[in-house]
Amino acid sequence: MIRRERFHWPLALGLALAMFVTRIGHFGEFGGPPDASWAVFFLAGLWLREPRLFPAFFALAWVADLVAFGLGTPTLCYSPAYLFLVPAYGLLWWAGHAVAAAGAGWRIAVAVPAAALGCFALANLGMYLLAPPAAPTSLTTFAVQVAAWFPGYLLTMGVYVAGGLAAAAAFTMLRRVPARISR
Repeated sequence: MIRRERFHWPLALGLALAMFVTRIGHFGEFGGPPDASWAVFFLAGLWLREPRLFPAFFALAWVADLVAFGLGTPTLCYSPAYLFLVPAYGLLWWAGHAVAAAGAGWRIAVAVPAAALGCFALANLGMYLLAPPAAPTSLTTFAVQVAAWFPGYLLTMGVYVAGGLAAAAAFTMLRRVPARISR
């Protein structure tokens, strides 16, 4: 895990770039990689922990969505339900921050699926309550329909978080190598 001695602008920019690039084609229209947004919000909370950055990352997600809509992504998800993404993504950020504050890296294995489930539930509750329905349905029927998507979201987030942690571990090891050699 990256220690936070000082703010890491390169890390913040790397996370922002990962989110922007993957979010533009996250519905698959452009053949890009899956959306890294959930992992980015979690990792930003874990590593950057600066709460003032959350609105900046959310604004970046919104701008990426506007770009995607301009490129032809269907705007079905862009409704008043979009406001539910604020607490959904905030939960991911908070979960990363809570793991970092606890100082126990093993908690990531619990925090990632728990935060992903909370984010998924909040985002889809917003869709149920505020998005124009294709056909009227009960909350139970809606929940059963969208539940099938959760494993894919969890897998995507888990792979990106694991990749980010592996890259951070490799970076930390590489920074220590010259110090060991010069002794």
